Amino acid sequence: MEKEEIDFDGLEDAEFQIEEGAFQPKTLTCAQCGSKAKKSQIEVVVGNDVSVRADGFECDKCGKQYLGLEEAKKLDRAMIVSRILRNDFKMERAISYDGDNWTMRIPKEFAHSVHKKKAEIIPLGARQFCVSIE
Repeated sequence: MEKEEIDFDGLEDAEFQIEEGAFQPKTLTCAQCGSKAKKSQIEVVVGNDVSVRADGFECDKCGKQYLGLEEAKKLDRAMIVSRILRNDFKMERAISYDGDNWTMRIPKEFAHSVHKKKAEIIPLGARQFCVSIE
């Protein structure tokens, strides 16, 4: 089967409005069976040492669980923390001291789509931190 080429330059701009609270649903219909799902506390075990409790929805009929965008972001952060604790992927980098600050270069492969070049640093301990590039 041959893939169809998409002409991204020829695409037209689209405008739409998103209602306030659109990503924080108040009600939800189950995509699997069509029943109305109830609000529920959902606990997801992400790793040996990490679990997250989130406000979501659960279908009484089929048991499928759903999260809104903000609650899904909590799950994403928990997965990052779990990966840090597992210590299964790491990269060593040299650090430099300029008299006031410690500096470190971030590989371009990790930040190739970053345009604003702004970083948020979250302390995890005396010698550990997490960096989020925005």
